[in-house]
Amino acid sequence: MGQGHMQWWREARFGMFIHWGVCSIPARGEWVMYQEHIRHQEYAPLAEKFNPKRYDPDDWVKLAKTAGMRYMVITTRHHDGFSLFDSQVSSFTAPKTAAGRDLIQELVEACHRGDMRVGFYYSLLDWRFPAYFRGPQADPDGWEELVEYSHAQVRELCSNYGKVDILWYDGGWPYTAEDWRSAELNAMVRDLQPGIIINNRSQLPEDFDTPEQHVRPSDPGRPWESCVTLNDSWGYNASDDNWKAPREVIKLLVRCASGGGNLLLNVGPKPDGSIPGESVRILRNVGRWMERNG
Repeated sequence: MGQGHMQWWREARFGMFIHWGVCSIPARGEWVMYQEHIRHQEYAPLAEKFNPKRYDPDDWVKLAKTAGMRYMVITTRHHDGFSLFDSQVSSFTAPKTAAGRDLIQELVEACHRGDMRVGFYYSLLDWRFPAYFRGPQADPDGWEELVEYSHAQVRELCSNYGKVDILWYDGGWPYTAEDWRSAELNAMVRDLQPGIIINNRSQLPEDFDTPEQHVRPSDPGRPWESCVTLNDSWGYNASDDNWKAPREVIKLLVRCASGGGNLLLNVGPKPDGSIPGESVRILRNVGRWMERNG
């Protein structure tokens, strides 16, 4: 595929990353299930507490635009397996639990209303599947189940929400593109979403590289995007007060842009759907600088 479909993305320079889900309830970051060895049976009841009454995606879009961001990428499903969208292959989803809503549909509609490009983060791995830990050689049947499930969910995401601008994979490690059948998966994605931009984390290079928490392209010849947190956490972490100053964010953005890359800056909304006040303050200050220097 030529690089014409990348033109808007190259010009955008600045996007909002959103890590959100039931992991926001413990408020100790998005890896809490894994790091604290919480079994799925103990973790799953969080879904019956996750009912974000203050979730207003139009406000999220407005905040992103205020900060000077041109696109948004949200975790449709993180490693814990909880889907924010309506999936026919899972019951561990927002519409089928306490929220009773397709939270992704609402954000997509808000982005389309607000002339904001929208991207889907999707974790290939799912900690609920023992085969992920065993691997395809030790548990071929279980692995096949995981891969079929992931492919089915990606098909849903690319079929049910109108135009999707970016597919942002994660969680491919430590396995190969062949293990995930990534070539087949991405061919399906491009058939369903012509013009979509795909990152490099299905273990294939695809359209762009994704340095994390640093500004340094791994291959200067390729498009790249640094994904960076506003504090030290991706998902909501109530005890993490190590916030970046607006000046630091602006320096990151300038470094990315001057190096030909993008900055994907993360927010971790609270369980009620509100974005933490400190995140809002930083982004508004960044937006004021952008206005003065635009």
